[in-house]
Amino acid sequence: MDATTVTLQIPTSLYAELQSLGAEEQVNPVQVIARLVETARERRAWLRDLTALREQIHRDGGLQVGETKEAVVEKLRKTRREVFEAEYAHLYESLERI
Repeated sequence: MDATTVTLQIPTSLYAELQSLGAEEQVNPVQVIARLVETARERRAWLRDLTALREQIHRDGGLQVGETKEAVVEKLRKTRREVFEAEYAHLYESLERI
């Protein structure tokens, strides 16, 4: 843990809650705060990735919501075939040579 410390004034009720959480997990309140900060950091990264994915979907033409269910399924199958062929074509080529 970092040797530099900061004094933080928090309401007594919040400190009691931190102590209670720490007692349940058998850690001190500072470790509870550290875990909460790490969880918040991970959530922020997840939201950033989700936003990037949404933007990419939007740039690529969206999800084509107006299509019929059958058309959506066929498009998914086609995309899956294309991805599979792109990822595993080299394996089939080596098998054909045998």
